[in-house]
Amino acid sequence: MNLDKIGIKTDERYECIYTTIDSEGNKNSAAIGLKYFGEDNIGCRIFEGSKTLKNIQETKRYVVNITQDPLIFTKSTIDKLPEEYFTEDENIAILKDAGSYLIVNVVDIQEQKAENTPIDNDQSIFMIKGKIEKVVVRDESVKAFNRALPGIIECLVNFSRYKIVDDEKRSEYMERVIENNRMIRRIGNEQSKEAMKFIKEEYEKN
Repeated sequence: MNLDKIGIKTDERYECIYTTIDSEGNKNSAAIGLKYFGEDNIGCRIFEGSKTLKNIQETKRYVVNITQDPLIFTKSTIDKLPEEYFTEDENIAILKDAGSYLIVNVVDIQEQKAENTPIDNDQSIFMIKGKIEKVVVRDESVKAFNRALPGIIECLVNFSRYKIVDDEKRSEYMERVIENNRMIRRIGNEQSKEAMKFIKEEYEKN
């Protein structure tokens, strides 16, 4: 499957809205990263305790919705997305206003200890591999969202103020550079990594 038309390239990471449904028909949404391995293979990582994880373990199926709607991301993360955001399908959870969506069947779930993440405890993370069953493109202008870009923009905004703030604020900005650099090295494309390398070097000069 060629997902270029919705902005998804192989081996890069994107932030999408995953929607799931439990055995009683209750729909749920969550903002979760996606990695595309090519053809019909995708994967994600979900921490234990998530309702999305529980539903995926139960049904072995989920939907990846491509959207850039900030309200959907916000409500899916810190609140519950209201029922009116979903289509009226009874056996699957799909967002009405998603630019595109992928219906995915789970092929493997592996429990691992969290590594290379900011989480510092014994909480497990589950690696979920899936096969894309169907791709529905409603609006090709809505592309999948890569987290690398806002990280770069944050660093650039902070850099524009770096020389005029006090030492405490400069230290805070540098910590954000280090964290964004860690994230971009893991999920960004080559252009993002090159941009972040340049930004980090400029910070270190000042």
